[in-house]
Amino acid sequence: MSKNIPTVYLVNHTHWDREWYFSGQDSIILSDLLFTSAIKELEAHPKMKFVLDGQISILDDYLNVRPELLSKIKQLVADDQLQIGPWYTQSDALHVKGESLLRNGIIGQLKTQKYGSRMKVGYLPDTFGFNSQLPVILNELGLDNFVFWRGIDPNKTDGFYFNWQSLSGSKNVTAINMPQGYGTGMLLEPSHHYVDYRLDPAVNFIEKHSANFEKDVLIPTGNDQMDIIHDFESKVAQINKIGKYKYKIDDYAGFVKKIQRKDLSNYVGEFLDPIFARIHRSCGSSRMNIKLAVSHLETKLIHEVEPVMVIGKACGIDLSTGVLVAAWEKLLKSQAHDSLAGSVVDSVADDIMHRLKEGEELADSIINTVQRMISRQLKLTTNQVLLLNPLPEKRVDFQKVHVITSQKYIEFDDVQECYQLKQSYVKERKNVLKEVPGGTEEVTEAGYYVTDYLIKTELPSMGYKIISFHSVENELKPEIQDELKISDSKVEISFRNQNLILSRSHGEKIENFLFLEDRGNAGDTYDFSPLPKDEKITLHFESGKVVKNNHFQQLILKGSTLLPFSLEDRRLHKYNKQFRYTVKLTLLELGQIDVQINFDNTIEDHQLTLGINTGAKENARASVPFGYLTRNSEKNVSWQKKYAERPINYWPLDNNVSVTDEPNQNISVFTDDVKEYRQHNGQLLFTMLATTDQLGKPNLVNRPGRASGDTTKLGHPLIAAPKAELFQEFQFNFHICLTDHFDELATAKKSVQFLSSVLSYQVQELNLFENRLDNKLQDSLVPDKKLPVKLSLLKIPNDLVISACYPDYFDEDAVIVRVTNPTKDTVSFNLPRGVKVVDAVDEPKEFEGKVDPYDILTLKYVTTDKLMNME
Repeated sequence: MSKNIPTVYLVNHTHWDREWYFSGQDSIILSDLLFTSAIKELEAHPKMKFVLDGQISILDDYLNVRPELLSKIKQLVADDQLQIGPWYTQSDALHVKGESLLRNGIIGQLKTQKYGSRMKVGYLPDTFGFNSQLPVILNELGLDNFVFWRGIDPNKTDGFYFNWQSLSGSKNVTAINMPQGYGTGMLLEPSHHYVDYRLDPAVNFIEKHSANFEKDVLIPTGNDQMDIIHDFESKVAQINKIGKYKYKIDDYAGFVKKIQRKDLSNYVGEFLDPIFARIHRSCGSSRMNIKLAVSHLETKLIHEVEPVMVIGKACGIDLSTGVLVAAWEKLLKSQAHDSLAGSVVDSVADDIMHRLKEGEELADSIINTVQRMISRQLKLTTNQVLLLNPLPEKRVDFQKVHVITSQKYIEFDDVQECYQLKQSYVKERKNVLKEVPGGTEEVTEAGYYVTDYLIKTELPSMGYKIISFHSVENELKPEIQDELKISDSKVEISFRNQNLILSRSHGEKIENFLFLEDRGNAGDTYDFSPLPKDEKITLHFESGKVVKNNHFQQLILKGSTLLPFSLEDRRLHKYNKQFRYTVKLTLLELGQIDVQINFDNTIEDHQLTLGINTGAKENARASVPFGYLTRNSEKNVSWQKKYAERPINYWPLDNNVSVTDEPNQNISVFTDDVKEYRQHNGQLLFTMLATTDQLGKPNLVNRPGRASGDTTKLGHPLIAAPKAELFQEFQFNFHICLTDHFDELATAKKSVQFLSSVLSYQVQELNLFENRLDNKLQDSLVPDKKLPVKLSLLKIPNDLVISACYPDYFDEDAVIVRVTNPTKDTVSFNLPRGVKVVDAVDEPKEFEGKVDPYDILTLKYVTTDKLMNME
């Protein structure tokens, strides 16, 4: 053979969806057989290696039923035969926060330590596309490479093996693409039929589509839930006698070392091109109940639970990181690519929602415990409220406060403004049992008021403050006015003739500023698909009212529209089902419009969109993890010749998107609820809902051919998913900020403020079940540590943004603070004394006194006493 003949490296592996059209419980039963088979095969062939899909959660599940095999697994890992980690689960990489991906790697490392060392490969073989900042995340996890399948355009990367750089170019990984997927060489049969028609053509395919063809080629040989290939060495030896290439056995880490070198082509950007594989760009709006639950728990863990635990740690409260890990496990299992995409059967969707409910309960209980303990340490009375600020930044903004009082009207001390949002009354109860020294006696329990207030007060950076309240005779009632208009010095919003008009202070006027539109969805749980000849329906508002109370101004619009109930009704133009909705627009902060949309979904197979007319037609700048990306609308008439599915202009929404017409108008829209957006003719369109009744359908308008989800394979019937119609109530929240220009740093800071809610807590005895643990957290558990009346732990420099603050998962005495530079300019930073620079898995890093553009810096504080101001 010539020395120029390519060498093909074969990797024995399995890809393991934790849940899909089967449940996580089904996977455990299957793993009992398959993983046990792999262990036996590896023990019988000491030179063989096997990759267990890059996620450690499936090994944890397996050992719950096979604990007696722990020592054998440790030995196989030590011998580098069984390769595990680095992730906890195979995550989605477009619709989750960068910090979630980091936690996936952190907990993956933490869990892998029980068995030995992790596979140091950034391996995500089946994820539906990748964000442009994954090199930052991988490097922060101590990984310098990335092995993947979906989303690549080899014309942009000059082939399948290249150097993938972050947006600033400061971070990079060696990227290795499997253009035909992780199942390219599955089954590995030593026959002419297999080699001539499957294996050799796979190598030919890579050569054909590579501008700079490598002489080293990777071919994975596993597939979904596939058993280890037995007699691998013998089969490869036989294949070498048949094929036209040199075939060798390897693993992903070994192949990376063969490819890593300086002359690889560089690529900057995301992977969203559906050329060789489907990306399912519109999956960001299917099964929105899962998306919303995931997003809410994710935000709560990152921006509330973790920093609140740090505050609790400083106050002597002994909660372990184990409870944090337990909550994160619930979330990370639900962020697996199939699970979060919503491309699962109904019974699995139920499992996911239950798991997220458990995660919420863990998160709420952690917060409840810290609040209760600190309040008892401070000996707060029933007319005092503890305000916890989890953000390492002093803030003076509006926050919600929840109190239970026997008085109907109260007034807070030390607040700048206060507005009542809602109030309910709980009636008195007779014949209630009361514990007395002699036993129990029946008494009448007085009624009480449960009230939510909106207050504005100054709060210390990452700490707490106490505010008091007292009863008053009456409360100033809000004014309800006839004119449907709200305004401040920067903006006016008026409603006339079913038209919502935005007027800005510099004279610009935008008609139909905010609107709702509906259309049919002929797609499935993977993708929205338009119904042929279907026309969009604008949902009009029928009535409105304005409520004003000093600076608090709210325009409430209500509407009801007849819509076609089903797809068949749309085809026949039958409008037969009432759909009701409410939109509340609130002005509170200058130039900021808070939008709340409520509706009860009563319609089948439809897509509901919020549209915002921006008055600007420039390309949108969207947030991505730790930075911003400008996306250009794609126009490709003959897409069928190039793509596996139409490259539609649906984009993942990390948190915010902005459109600017220089020099004097910028609109930034923030939301933690919606996961995809479009831009069209000066409009930003946010998909709130796309309902369907099928797991997978064939021959969609934008996705021709087979059904996704294997439902058109032999023996795989179409699977109904009636629960994906989502007949339930929904609420979506948006913040629209109007500024003169787009500012990366200011936008990032505003985003974190929206995500980091101040937490209020009141010690009261009128309802001991208001918080589930209040009745069980005994005073004997309260730390014996004297606390200051006001606490402030940390303040970050003004030119950086907080990304995370949490108890160190690897060192119980330490605290981790991660900051990000979300701008295109380098930021200098003086390292505080006694603080170390580490990566996300606690490995020391060199520090050169600066934070690169669109990059992050992880700081390790050895004790909470070191959490001083960094300015």
